Amino acid sequence: MARPKKTTTKKATTKKATAKAKPKATTPKAQSKDAIIKMLKGTSTKRPPNNPDMPQDIIDSLNHDLNVIKELLDSFSQHLRALDRMRLNGVGIKKLGFIERAYELALENGEFLPHYLTLERFGTDIQYFMDFRSLTDLVTQIREKLWNITIQSADIAYTDALEFYASVREAAKRRVDAAETMHNALSIFFKHHRGETEQPTEKQELRDAKSLIHGKHDGKIVIENIRPKLTGGKRKIVDETFRDTAKFKDDIEGEVTE
Repeated sequence: MARPKKTTTKKATTKKATAKAKPKATTPKAQSKDAIIKMLKGTSTKRPPNNPDMPQDIIDSLNHDLNVIKELLDSFSQHLRALDRMRLNGVGIKKLGFIERAYELALENGEFLPHYLTLERFGTDIQYFMDFRSLTDLVTQIREKLWNITIQSADIAYTDALEFYASVREAAKRRVDAAETMHNALSIFFKHHRGETEQPTEKQELRDAKSLIHGKHDGKIVIENIRPKLTGGKRKIVDETFRDTAKFKDDIEGEVTE
């Protein structure tokens, strides 16, 4: 009978927990722009539905960088008027194809180049144009992104102003002190002032006539009409409606949501 093998129990060894080194505290100045942008946008989605507000230091940095680029361009760009731009040859898709095809033929048939235009200069001029065309496309994309942020920020600011105006208007209706003065200062932005040369529409004439008939406003309406016979006819309407400036009634263009 075979003897059973001896089993030796291994002693459990406990490893000492090594203290982890504490991460060095990084100051906001040490963080790069790319790290800040990744931190703000997050990595969960490529385009988050609610983009965060841009911090003021990034706005100042963009303003500084764009001014530096503008100063660099001032050293090389010429001041062109609208008439000067019309005299120059713009390059679209058709002309760009012509330039590329002409350069390909010039590479194969260099003997047809004029004496003042070398093949090297021809290629350098094309590359110079293509470089600035790429920069222009990049600036167009940057401008579109900046304009999107501008439109969104303008909508938020206008909504805030509408909410404040709605609160002032309600306070003015309750005759709260100083509310009517602020309402009169803001309500003029929502009233359409008819110009001296602007003729009233038929709807406005009927509305003014009804208000005068019912005694709601002071004024007069004179209608003069001459039917055309042998010569041209004549029709003249004088609408002078005097509004009561002590009262106010206006509408807010847009919705104010909480």
